[in-house]
Amino acid sequence: MLFKLLATSVALMASIPHGLTQSLNEPCTNPHGQPGRCVFLRECQPLLDIYRRDNVSYGESEFFYGSRCSGQFEGKPLLCCFPAPANSSASLPRAPSDCGLAPPERIVGGHETTLGEFPWMALLMYRGPRRELQLSCAATLINSRYLVTAAHCIKQVPAELTLSGVRLGEHDITNDEERDCDQHGCADVPVEVGIEKVIVHEQYNATERGQYNDIALIRLDRDVGFSDYIDPVCLPVEDSVRKMDHTGLKAVAAGWGITETGEGSDVKLKVTLDVLDHKKCVDVYRSSRVALRDTQLCAGGKEGKDTCRGDSGGPLMRSVDGNYYLIGVISWGATQCGTKGIPALYTNVAMFVDWIENHLE
Repeated sequence: MLFKLLATSVALMASIPHGLTQSLNEPCTNPHGQPGRCVFLRECQPLLDIYRRDNVSYGESEFFYGSRCSGQFEGKPLLCCFPAPANSSASLPRAPSDCGLAPPERIVGGHETTLGEFPWMALLMYRGPRRELQLSCAATLINSRYLVTAAHCIKQVPAELTLSGVRLGEHDITNDEERDCDQHGCADVPVEVGIEKVIVHEQYNATERGQYNDIALIRLDRDVGFSDYIDPVCLPVEDSVRKMDHTGLKAVAAGWGITETGEGSDVKLKVTLDVLDHKKCVDVYRSSRVALRDTQLCAGGKEGKDTCRGDSGGPLMRSVDGNYYLIGVISWGATQCGTKGIPALYTNVAMFVDWIENHLE
């Protein structure tokens, strides 16, 4: 016999009192005696799979309810997740199974991403003087605790704005706390996480014309669990990818930045760009009295296809043997985005992998 008891389970979990022993990210043991960590339901894929089924057995429902932790976080129930969401914040996940995983292919029109596409993407949350929220730069999740972004998203922020957190698992920013849905189903509600600290590259100089070393790390105030909508990208750690020449190959950039209409996009967009020969790019920018370095990549240069304001800090990615790798961080480019013949500039991540690994804790 099949039962549908999960709605009751979630309601019962919500009535668990505050102040008990198991809090967010603390160790726990599930009903099968397996060790896990207390996380939100949306961060535990095995329990999410049970919750989303139209029909579950009595045993599954009993297991789901028995997985509750004896505490809450900001009034929200926690569940004991096994296997425990990865919390190796001092190391980087490796291909092929732990990072850069693409969702099943779906045919869609235009350039809007599908739900769950590029699940490592995040939005930076800034607060104004009246605590009003502004979503501006992007960032890329690289493990359970760290994201990579552009240094200028930290150092060149208007004085009245304060970086307050990160939003993961977002698609449509107009939905507030509602789930994003398409014809295939609905995504999880986005997760907002606080920031413990920010590490800007020591040699970044905001006043320097070339914006060299435009890279920074964000350490979250807690580990995040992975799901279909929150998952890390791969970094080019292995020499086979780190030393790869991407010239002439296709790469993908994504973000919520300014579109061809001059307005910011409500939904996450993507664009396919050609990675350009570095010497040719040096010639392009020499006329602007900018001397490019090998720590920078060039991509784009075709009219109407470019990254733009609001995309800053986001990823330039390439799929290698089925896994997406972060090869660039969106830095800067022409004043008029999408200007023919003027490619955008990206921080060359391969040149900063050692720096990133040395700053992970």
